[in-house]
Amino acid sequence: MKNLLSGGEIDRPPISAWNHFYDRETTAEDLADVMLEFQHEYDWDFMKINPRAGYFVEDWGVRFKFGGRPGGKHLRLSSPVSSPADWPAIKPLDPTQGSYGEQLRAVELISNGLVGKLHFFQTIFSPLSIVADLTESDDAFIEMMNPGDNLETALEAVTLTLEKYVEKLMGLGITGIYFATTEWATRKNITEEQYSRYGTPYDLRVLAKAEGAEMNILHVCMGYNMLPMFNGYPFDILSWNKFEPGNMDFAQADKIFSQPFLGGVDHLDTLIKGTPEDVIKQKKESLADAGDHRLIIGPGCTMKLGTKQENIRALREKD
Repeated sequence: MKNLLSGGEIDRPPISAWNHFYDRETTAEDLADVMLEFQHEYDWDFMKINPRAGYFVEDWGVRFKFGGRPGGKHLRLSSPVSSPADWPAIKPLDPTQGSYGEQLRAVELISNGLVGKLHFFQTIFSPLSIVADLTESDDAFIEMMNPGDNLETALEAVTLTLEKYVEKLMGLGITGIYFATTEWATRKNITEEQYSRYGTPYDLRVLAKAEGAEMNILHVCMGYNMLPMFNGYPFDILSWNKFEPGNMDFAQADKIFSQPFLGGVDHLDTLIKGTPEDVIKQKKESLADAGDHRLIIGPGCTMKLGTKQENIRALREKD
C-alpha cells in the first residue's frame, strides 16, 4: 500500500473486500473477532472495518432490533426526527460512551489483534448521511431539506461528535478512516447545490481531524454520483462503483483525480451473480481501464448478502 501511494514499484495491485456479519455486529468483541477471522481467512492487503451501520445514530434515539438470522439486516423500530421541529433536539454526544464508545473498543481490539502487521481503516459516514438516518426514510429526509428549518443545527451537533470521535480513533493505531457519503452524494436524491450546502462544509471538518493519519479513503456511493465535486477534498484513496449507471469509469476519473482508485469489481452484479472466471476477467478489464493510474482492487461497495465464496476467492487471487 505504501509503495502504491508513493508511486513506487509494486508486483501486483493491493486487494481487499468487506461485507456485513449481521449476527456478529452488536458487541465490540464480536465485531473485532469476526473482522479478524475474515482477515485470517482471505489474507487481504488491508482491512476496512465494517461495523453495523446503525452505530452512528443509535445514541441519538434510533432503535434497531437484530432480525434473528445471520444473513438478516437489523430492523429499524423507531426514529427520533419526524419533522423539522425535532432537529434542535439533536445535541453533540460524548463519543467515548454508548455505541461510539463501543466502536472505539472494537477498534482497539482489532488493533491489538493485528499487532501492527496490516493497514486498517474505520468506517465513518458523512454528517449528512447520519442526519438523514435520524429520520424514518430517505424520502422523509428529502422533504425536510429546506433552508431555515433547523437542519444545520443537527448537522453541527453530528459534526462536533464526529470530530471528537475521529480524534479518539487517531490514538488507537488505525491507518486512517474510510469516509462514506452513502445515499447523499448522488443526483438521484439531491442536487450538487444541496450537497455543497449540507454536505461539503461538514465533510471537510471531519476529514480535517483525520489529516494526520497515514492514509484516508473517500468512498462516494451509488449511481449518478457527484464524483467531480470531491476534487480538492483531503483524501489519499478514492473509492466508487464505476459500474453503476451515471458514474465515471477509471479512464474518465483519471482526468480529474491523481489519487489511487479503489474498486474495479461490481458488487451488485459480477460478485453476486457471476462466476469466478467473470470476476477475474473484470479485474483484468478494470486494470486496463485504469491504465497507468494506480489501482487497488476491491468491490464497488460492501459485498451483498449471498455473494458466492468462490467469487470472493477469485477476487482475492493475486495474479
